[in-house]
Parts: sequence; structure tokens; C-alpha cells
Amino acid sequence: MEKTVKRYLPGRRVNRKKKFLDLLSRSGNVSESGRKSGVQRSTLYHWREVDKAFAEDWDDALEVATDVLEAEARRRAVEGYDEPIIYGGKLVRDPQTGLPVQKKKYSDGLMTFLLKAHRPARFKSDYMSAHKTPILINITQDDSAL
Repeated sequence: MEKTVKRYLPGRRVNRKKKFLDLLSRSGNVSESGRKSGVQRSTLYHWREVDKAFAEDWDDALEVATDVLEAEARRRAVEGYDEPIIYGGKLVRDPQTGLPVQKKKYSDGLMTFLLKAHRPARFKSDYMSAHKTPILINITQDDSAL
């Protein structure tokens, strides 16, 4: 039985690179994007190593994916999200409509994270501790010093 060898034409490689980059810009996940585009991780990293333009496009795709994540974090922190109310292990429904009753929730953790990322001078705790002046306290046994 004769073994067949796949030969990839340059046009096919370009198409697979484009498909990978498109998927990467949406998912931010190299393994998943490679799987869905039919390219092994090792091949992707080889292309990244030898093709400067591809490496730059890869970085740009990851930036796009990160921008999407940041926008979703901001939405959840500022606009909030609806969470169904569960009581006694059961979904609470509106007696008139039968629809699930939902409560608007906001993510304080995401808000804090975004503020620390975008305004580190005001919101990063390690920045604050590095820029505080020490407070001197003189403790004596003499109450008259108070």
C-alpha cells in the first residue's frame, strides 16, 4: 500500500493562517483556534517563529480577543447582568407570566480590576503603599505628653 503525502500549496497555507487568525481574534485560545482551522500547534508556533508578519497578526488577534473580554468585563461591572433567583433549590417564577424572576447583579470584583488596570496611580494597593510617607508615633509613659 502506497503512503500518500499531503502537499500544501502556498495558497492553502495562507487560507489556513487567515482562518486561524480569525478564530484566534474571537476566542483568544491558540489550541482551539488551531484545532478548528486544522493546523497543529507545533505548526502554528513554527509559522510564528519564521513569519514575522504572521507573528504580528497573531499578536493583533490576541489584542482583539482581549478587547472583547475587557468590554464584557466593563458591561458586567457597569450595566450588570440578570441572574435568576433560586429559592429552596428551585427557580422562582413570576406567578402572572411564568417567566423566571431575575435580579440585576453587578460585579464589584470586575470593577475593581478595571480600575486598577486603567488608573493604577489611584487604585493599585502596591502603588499606594510605595508612595505613602511614614507616620511617626512617639509613645511615652507620661500621660502629660498627650
